[in-house]
Amino acid sequence: MSKNRPEVVEIEIFDQRYPLRLNSASERDEVLEIAAEIDHRMREIARQTRTVDSLKVAILTALHLAQEKRDSSGGSKELESTVKSGSRKWIREIDKVL
Repeated sequence: MSKNRPEVVEIEIFDQRYPLRLNSASERDEVLEIAAEIDHRMREIARQTRTVDSLKVAILTALHLAQEKRDSSGGSKELESTVKSGSRKWIREIDKVL
């Protein structure tokens, strides 16, 4: 990475491409790994909720990640159950304001 030009990595999440400037070249692998995880989560939530609206899927993903961080449980069966029940509730609430 040049001192004058920061390195840019292009990530793809939910069929959208985003260029990101890196603070250091060492961040590249971590950024790509995180983007892949977010993409996976969004696709799983979209599949389970049958929601195609990318904004709703992004909001649901953010809510689920925040809840998971707060709960610090991380169990996959528990996460699947949370996605199914929590997403329905959040979709209803999002629909009220969108």
